[in-house]
Amino acid sequence: MESCQFPVRPPEYVGGKEVIERLMQATNTSSNQALADAFGLPKSTVGTWRHRNLVPYEIVIRLHLETGISIRWLTLGEGEPYESPNEHTHISKKNEAKIIFDADCFRIEEGKLVKQGTLALDKAVLEELGVVNVLALKGESVTYLVNKESSQAVSGTYLVDMDGLLSLNEIQRLPGKKLAISFNGSTLTVEEDEVKVVGRVALAMEKK
Repeated sequence: MESCQFPVRPPEYVGGKEVIERLMQATNTSSNQALADAFGLPKSTVGTWRHRNLVPYEIVIRLHLETGISIRWLTLGEGEPYESPNEHTHISKKNEAKIIFDADCFRIEEGKLVKQGTLALDKAVLEELGVVNVLALKGESVTYLVNKESSQAVSGTYLVDMDGLLSLNEIQRLPGKKLAISFNGSTLTVEEDEVKVVGRVALAMEKK
C-alpha cells in the first residue's frame, strides 16, 4: 500500500444537484418525494439539498454501505456505479469475444442466503435487462436473477427481508404506503416499512 501524501487535498466534487440525480438513478426513483421515501427523510430535506446545491454526504455513505455503489461515481462522476471485479473476457470457438460476469449465487435455506458459488452470465444479457448489480438465487428448478438496485417494491417478484428472514414473494404496491404480499397463495397486507426489499427478480431461468 502506498503511503498517503500530506496534506490530503479535497477533490473537485460535483454539485449537490448532480449528486441527487445520481442518487435517483441508483435508487430507481424520479422525484424528490420518492428519493426522500427511499431514505426515510422528509421531502423538504431533498428540496433543500437541491435548492442550496448541497451534497448529502451521509446519504452517499449510507447507500455505499448498503449496496456497494461507488462513492467516486456518486460524488465525482468518475468510473462506473459498481466495480466489476468478477468480469472477464471469453473467446468462443468462432473467435468471438464476450464479456462474462460471474454473479454470486445463493440458495435460501431457513430464511438465510447460503453461498452456492458463482453463475457465469453474458454481460450483454444483463445490459439488455438493464441491470448491473445482480445476484443469482437457485430454486428447485428455477434460477432467479435479482436486481439489487430495485430497492422499492412496486409490482413483481422480490427478494425481501422480514424480521431478519429472507424469502421470494410476489408484491403489489397499494395506496397508503401499503404492500400486498403473496404467501403460498394467500395475500397479506403490510406497512411498507415492515418489509426490507433486497432486490427485484429481473429474470427467471427454468429447467425443462
